[in-house]
Amino acid sequence: MLANIQRFLSNIFLSIFCIFLCFGILDAVWLGWLATDIYQSEMRSLLRNEFITWPWVIFYLMYGLVTFVLAIVPNREKPWFYAAIDGALLGIASYGAYNLTAYSIIDGFSLSIMLIDWGWGTFLTSISAVAGWLGFQFLRR
Repeated sequence: MLANIQRFLSNIFLSIFCIFLCFGILDAVWLGWLATDIYQSEMRSLLRNEFITWPWVIFYLMYGLVTFVLAIVPNREKPWFYAAIDGALLGIASYGAYNLTAYSIIDGFSLSIMLIDWGWGTFLTSISAVAGWLGFQFLRR
């Protein structure tokens, strides 16, 4: 029994690690390279000169754990695409809440940024959920 508990905990930790790794790498490539010019040109007047780090660190930690709970745990016995679908639904809801609210209350938050960021968040969460699902499955064999 203790061996099963240890194995299950290993699955959980590997899954969460894969979610964080995938999310972090893809978001760094997106925000730091692929979409930098879009965000800079569209949001220049809204951006700080120096970013505050702690809010996005908290977001990444919280969002990765929520992705695990909502997209991996209920789909651990199902094929990978169930995790992808639930990850996409989580992304649609959470990034939609942020982007729709920002668009409605922040003057200068453009429709194009709203749609781009919403789409990116949906894709990113779905792919990260698949990475977490794969991490969970890796040690099950």
